[in-house]
Amino acid sequence: YLHALIRETHRLTPTTLIAINKTVDVDNLEVHGRKMEKGDVVLLESYSQGMNSDIVENPEEFRPERWLRDAVEARKGSPSEIIDHPFLASPFSQGARKCPGSRVATNEIKVLLSQLVLDWKISSPITELENVRYQQHGTLEVKLPGLQFETRL
Repeated sequence: YLHALIRETHRLTPTTLIAINKTVDVDNLEVHGRKMEKGDVVLLESYSQGMNSDIVENPEEFRPERWLRDAVEARKGSPSEIIDHPFLASPFSQGARKCPGSRVATNEIKVLLSQLVLDWKISSPITELENVRYQQHGTLEVKLPGLQFETRL
């Protein structure tokens, strides 16, 4: 479930809005009914895909369950399957250009979150996702509310 929680967080707050761009290197390429010519630039932009209600059911809701095995299997063969594509599923890219430290970073995130939840009760005055604000510089940044940390007994 921790992996699903992290994946849902990445869907709502991707590290960058445009994850990758490529130049079409063949003539008359057609993908899902979209025609592209040689030299056209194609961008993989993950935020709008993750917030598209045609692809993600109730995209404004924080629901880590959508990333559990049964939910992923249920999406196969449907237009919603696009959100499980490796280029959208990981903030570290894929293939030969994948971040070499991605496994270390992913494991560090899991350990850090696990330890925080074990040691602290974390609360926020913001209870609705729609009230979370963002700003973009080089990456998409969440403007975090004042969090309260209380030692667990």
